[in-house]
Amino acid sequence: MFEEIAEDTRSSASLLTGMAARRLAEFAEASTATDTGSFWDELLEACRELIAAKREMASIVNLVGRVLAATERTVLSGLSPDVARGAVFMQCHLAWDLAEASLECLGKEGMTLLPEGGTVATLSSSESVRAVLTQCAGGGREVRVLVSESRPACEGVEFATGLPAWGIPVAVVTDAALPSLIERCDLVLVGADSVSEESFVNKTGTYALALAAREADVPFHVAALLDKFIPIALRGDPGRLMDEREILEDRPGGVAVENRCFESTPMPLVAGIVTEDGVLEPSRVGEKLIAHPIAPALLELLFPRRTAPAASRNDP
Repeated sequence: MFEEIAEDTRSSASLLTGMAARRLAEFAEASTATDTGSFWDELLEACRELIAAKREMASIVNLVGRVLAATERTVLSGLSPDVARGAVFMQCHLAWDLAEASLECLGKEGMTLLPEGGTVATLSSSESVRAVLTQCAGGGREVRVLVSESRPACEGVEFATGLPAWGIPVAVVTDAALPSLIERCDLVLVGADSVSEESFVNKTGTYALALAAREADVPFHVAALLDKFIPIALRGDPGRLMDEREILEDRPGGVAVENRCFESTPMPLVAGIVTEDGVLEPSRVGEKLIAHPIAPALLELLFPRRTAPAASRNDP
């Protein structure tokens, strides 16, 4: 059901979350379960598959948590499977319906960070970063962009080619070159797949960019909707290895390939986090996390209980 999402290494987390919401809504609509218990079991399996597809993306994990919390209430209340299906659809609808409005708010908050005629450095593809840049362009504020290729999938190239349509001048450089060019920029602005108390996860190359920004005394900001916020204990593994063929199609003997597409960057390198609620200091991430409790059903999916081993016949 979620194969397309699992295989997509180019789209931003925001786009993939919208796609995930639509797939879950389609699942609920197509379900033929005649009782809420059966529907709940089907939903748990679908959500388990979705999380496995993109475990590292907090917005997808949080979407699953909201869907499970809303649906479990209908199940425990003894309501009909149609009501349970409606709960799934409603949460999915909110996910894609509110995303556009939230991105617009985030963009307006972020544009205040950019001086007129300033240059922004970024990497990979981020709908949140795009929202800031297009808000600047739409508001008549001139801004230039410096973006790296973001190999191996080269999302940065795809991101860059869409900016001129908004009247935004952009230059594409190699991944290795970008850190040494930061001194030409007024701001570094990157997206995130997850934001936690002590660090955030984004495309590989972000950590080096943050270090370069610190050395050049250039502000380094993260642009992320609040649905990217997740406790570090629930976060997926940023060092998970991806398909080695993206780097080397025909690997010769004796050559190892480690295709690491994501990495963690420490919060002390971050000046601020641009969200739909404003530009937050990194120290406020914990405050935002506390405001959104985790659904027990989500915890069961993330950390399934191990079945205790059967007692030996020789045990007393």
